[in-house]
Amino acid sequence: MSLTVSEKQLESLESRRRPVVVVRHNRTKKGYAVMPEKVYEQARPVIDMVNAQVQSSHDQQVETWTEDKNARRVALVNKKYDSALSHTEERELAALQQEVCDYQERVAPLNNHALELILEALQQRAKPAKRRKT
Repeated sequence: MSLTVSEKQLESLESRRRPVVVVRHNRTKKGYAVMPEKVYEQARPVIDMVNAQVQSSHDQQVETWTEDKNARRVALVNKKYDSALSHTEERELAALQQEVCDYQERVAPLNNHALELILEALQQRAKPAKRRKT
């Protein structure tokens, strides 16, 4: 599907320093990225991979992390350092710690291949800039 833009809109898009512009629908307030096709084709593998990860995380029917669970975890951590935990509380804290780590890995994984690719591209781009400064 393609949309058409007026000459005025095109001029506005092309006059920006950044190649991507976010447009918003007035009623839904949803944002959509608009970029030159050449940029899109180069970024498409990364976009597809990130989109697949997002869809996968939405498709998983996993329990979410809640404020109540976090409050209980914090209370147990505080009790652990203020006095001591019972064996039952130690197991509960360990389970909550594992659950929060699993949740964090699902919603904001530290080992994100797409981010690694972006970082690598930024580092490659920075190398010529460092050479020019010296």
